Amino acid sequence: MAAATRQTTRASAGHRALGIASLCLAAAHLLVLAVLPHTLWWTLALLAMALWCVKCSWCVLRGSSPLSLLAMSALMGASHVAMVIGMPWFTGHHGAHAAHGTHHAPVMLGIAAAEFLVMFGAAWLSRHTAGSVPRRADQPDSSEPAALPA
Repeated sequence: MAAATRQTTRASAGHRALGIASLCLAAAHLLVLAVLPHTLWWTLALLAMALWCVKCSWCVLRGSSPLSLLAMSALMGASHVAMVIGMPWFTGHHGAHAAHGTHHAPVMLGIAAAEFLVMFGAAWLSRHTAGSVPRRADQPDSSEPAALPA
């Protein structure tokens, strides 16, 4: 009886594809952690990024809004680019790793590109599924022309 009253949400194919793609990115972060040497600080940062990615991926896989995944992947993609070009607060990443050869920057840029693809996928899915979410009475409908203030 309890199973019959429990409400289940079926995830769409878009939710499943996006969740699986972002789980693959979490696995890529763990692979980079295993293959390339990192200091304790960067190891903890990579683990935190991977856990954050898994959390957002799991929510999307279960059919939740992809907005947290969108924000997470945008921040991670921008962070990877900032590390590669040496922006403030990220300059220590490459400076502290003599073991990172010239092959490390393309790997990070590839992960950044994948993060941005997930971000765009989350934006598309968020917009695509927005019509299935009930609107509040004070929320304008995108199909109606915007009313100009008098």
